[in-house]
Amino acid sequence: MLLPFQADRSGRIVGAFTDGQADVLRFLLAGQLALLDEEDPLGEEPDSLAAALGIAEGPVKKPDNPALARLFPDAYEGDPDEAGEFRRLTEPDLRDGKRATARQVLDALRDYQPGDELALDAEQAQSWLGAVNDIRLVLAVWLEIEDDDDNPFDRIDEQDDRYEIVVMYHWLGAMVEWLVEALMG
Repeated sequence: MLLPFQADRSGRIVGAFTDGQADVLRFLLAGQLALLDEEDPLGEEPDSLAAALGIAEGPVKKPDNPALARLFPDAYEGDPDEAGEFRRLTEPDLRDGKRATARQVLDALRDYQPGDELALDAEQAQSWLGAVNDIRLVLAVWLEIEDDDDNPFDRIDEQDDRYEIVVMYHWLGAMVEWLVEALMG
């Protein structure tokens, strides 16, 4: 079980994982990185200037993958032209930021052994918060969760193939809550 993240006297955010939790988080982060490579508006071999500026070459449509659409929602509902232009200017950079935070968390977990204390400064804790929340948003799509009042335990039982995803979703939710509380002091 994850031990709650909390602020220590020096201002660091500390916590620990036990059993296979660090492995589960590594697995989820690797999947998140693979997902972020799907439907990339810059394409597989982006123009060097577009990549440097983080701007796609033409209007960018909303991703077909519902998980990506949850991570990158339309800024202009009902106006596909404005939404496409906004995506062109923002989505590549947002994707890179999400990739960077996922990699930062993976790097912190590289040599982690169950029971080790994990110490984060405020900036690292913010990265963890973003990466964990992004994974949680993706799991919410798979579980068909539309709002905070929807408890998937009410409709998905232990016999359902998605039950383990529900458990992970709640575990990640607890981690988000602990990180937020620790950051708030």
